[in-house]
Amino acid sequence: MSASISSEPAWDSQWLFTEEELKRTPSNLDGITPQQEREMRSKGCNFITQLGIQLQLPQLTLATASMYLHRFYMQNSLKRYHYYEIAATALFLATKVEENMRKFTEIVAACVRAAQKNLSLQVHRDDKEFWRWKDCILSKEEFLLESLCFDLSVEVPYNHLLAYTEQLGKQTRTLIRTAWAFLNDAQLTMLCLMYPPKTIATAALYWAAGRCEEKFPDQDGKPWWEVLGVKIVDIKRCCNHMAMVYANNPLCGDSQPKYAYTPEGETDKTRARAASETSPLPPEKRVRQSSNNDQDEYLERKRIKLEDRNGASSYSNQNNHRHRSNNYPSNNNHPPPSSRHDDTEKEEGEATDIEEGEVDD
Repeated sequence: MSASISSEPAWDSQWLFTEEELKRTPSNLDGITPQQEREMRSKGCNFITQLGIQLQLPQLTLATASMYLHRFYMQNSLKRYHYYEIAATALFLATKVEENMRKFTEIVAACVRAAQKNLSLQVHRDDKEFWRWKDCILSKEEFLLESLCFDLSVEVPYNHLLAYTEQLGKQTRTLIRTAWAFLNDAQLTMLCLMYPPKTIATAALYWAAGRCEEKFPDQDGKPWWEVLGVKIVDIKRCCNHMAMVYANNPLCGDSQPKYAYTPEGETDKTRARAASETSPLPPEKRVRQSSNNDQDEYLERKRIKLEDRNGASSYSNQNNHRHRSNNYPSNNNHPPPSSRHDDTEKEEGEATDIEEGEVDD
């Protein structure tokens, strides 16, 4: 255990693990690779989300169920227990712990629809799938409780996020929604097994503040994360972990932009590295170093463009005055004469204004 873990309460620190310990889970020892384990855990949490949408459950209940699932597979292997079955059992247990009860028949019917990938499916009590899921949840609930050591008191980061935004005086809708989305994605990962909930909530706020361009003022000469009692090293590690998850998302192709790790160096060094010959970027995308000659050429092109535009503007005013003096009939086969400058202005994206009554379509 790390030093940050030892400061947490005993009931919470027993479910926090180091990265080396997460590489020796029962599933890894059973022949499942770490990448496969992460994908299976994510699918199980996604199954919980699908059930929660059907049952209209709050996000706190879904986060509790996801935490139960992650803790269960720290004691058991994914080869022995399917993640869909454990996800359904964890949600059934979470609805009772969080006091968001739903009828057991509704939970079973939602499991049948989600497993069949048909949300409009009519489920009857005499169906074979209905009884299979019913027996599965009831039989695995007791085993889930034993694997959790009957430790059902969990702390989710959503409450910390709302409390921190109120404490810092930043409760904008965009900031909270961005940080909330970060927490929704984080519950699909094993982040809850690596850091306490307050660290994850602070990392979500740090991530959202960078993308919403929000700044939090210092308090008593301390940065805002120290006021909340969280180390900046842990915050950046959480953000980098989620950046790796976003970058390795199988739904994103190679053409999608990759999420960069949290920058810690200077911007000048980054630009110099991108412009160097050893940069992995293609030549057309490298940052070109500017020189005095390039600056002079740019100013010269800008001056010529402004002079052409001013001369063309005076010519356009004379031409428009000539058009107003000539009344062209609407049935004329020949359109009114257009100047060379009008075509140039249209090519440059500047729409010419034509008064009503000048030319009939």
